[in-house]
Amino acid sequence: MHVTRTLARAAAKAAAVAAATAALVAPALAAPAQAQLPGPITSSDNTVTMLNQQGCKPHFLVAVPGGANTIGGVPTFLPHGGQVFSTGLISQAASAGQIQPLWVSYNSAAFLTRRYPNASAEAYGKTWDTVAKLAQHCPNASFSLTGYSLGADVAARLTRDIAYGRGPIAAEKVDAVALIANPYQGGNGAALAPGTSPDSRGALGPLEGGYGQLAGKVLEICRPDDIVCSTDERFRPLVAPAMQTNASRGQVPAELGQRLAQLGPGAIDLAAAVGAHGDYGQAAPRMAADWIVSHTPAR
Repeated sequence: MHVTRTLARAAAKAAAVAAATAALVAPALAAPAQAQLPGPITSSDNTVTMLNQQGCKPHFLVAVPGGANTIGGVPTFLPHGGQVFSTGLISQAASAGQIQPLWVSYNSAAFLTRRYPNASAEAYGKTWDTVAKLAQHCPNASFSLTGYSLGADVAARLTRDIAYGRGPIAAEKVDAVALIANPYQGGNGAALAPGTSPDSRGALGPLEGGYGQLAGKVLEICRPDDIVCSTDERFRPLVAPAMQTNASRGQVPAELGQRLAQLGPGAIDLAAAVGAHGDYGQAAPRMAADWIVSHTPAR
């Protein structure tokens, strides 16, 4: 009985670690240096208000934060989304305000207060709605997408759907897409940032259909030691049970604890891979912003 309780406690404590195999463990609200002061970037919840106050811009950058990086109701002047917040601010500054960034607000506490598929589905729906709303109000605008971790999952899928005519806008309306730590990393036709290995494959496997006609507009940024976008085969068995984890409700599959126990000394490597996922610094958002700005036509 004692062993069972110990295993259960270990599994619960490791939920966030295992979650990284399915694109959660991101630095929560990691505020970049550029975001210490209120920036001209707002929540998707304030889309209509922003349009009423500022009018349409030539280009919109819709940024999808990663797991634990955003939650509805937080004041919009605060930094949200770590990597993608910084990408938005850099893109706006470098384009002299021609690019207007927004971050997508959703309950991103996957694995902790909800299962990953639920968080991903909500984020996808809100991202879709944000793009559709902007396109409706500003029919001449074009769009870019960026996302980190769970947010990259969403941005990748939306890009794929737009490319195949299943999205909220036509493919020609997309300027650029920059994905950091994409759980669908690899084999999708995207350009790879310096340091990103062509052999890396994400925790969620290849994206069915790839990026289609938009492949040339997509940049993928991935550390080769990142558990989410470059998943070691030893850690793949953790993904399925992690997807069913909701720690707040005690929904931690026994299989998760068993798989963790089977790693043995490999648990040290798991911890390092999780750490790599949260260690992109400012280089990644700057590369993402450079890609977005360089692919945005001047008007």
